[in-house]
Amino acid sequence: MSAVFSSIARRTSHWLRRAAAALAVAAAGLHAASLGEHATSSPLVAVVTVAMIFGCLYCARHLWMRGSHRDWGLVALMNVGMIALHVTVMSPGSGGGGHHGHVMHAAASAPMGHSMSTPMVAALATAALEAVVAVTVLFYQTRLDARDVPA
Repeated sequence: MSAVFSSIARRTSHWLRRAAAALAVAAAGLHAASLGEHATSSPLVAVVTVAMIFGCLYCARHLWMRGSHRDWGLVALMNVGMIALHVTVMSPGSGGGGHHGHVMHAAASAPMGHSMSTPMVAALATAALEAVVAVTVLFYQTRLDARDVPA
């Protein structure tokens, strides 16, 4: 029974690694798409965006190749951090009023007082999905590792 479960877990892990790697490449694409906007608003934000593109591709490569606990942990940490940063920066009381401190236009008079662009919604949804997948994989991998340790 254990050998069958182990085989299924390996195949599932393989496909989850590949799916998460594809999501990381998509996130790099979303960062690249926003690079022009960031370059005009602040050179520092543009440099951080370029660093995030390389970070996404770094994680994608590692997930595609092996998907160690460290790789999954880094994916979870980076995505939760990105969500926290963007939600904090975009909150109405942050003083920025918009994505990376951009001034919001009059058209952004949504009931909550701000709106997000489609790429921003896509980026946050991608990050949330990546974080959920990474935490789930880490949970199950560590549970399997705990079963392999003799008592």
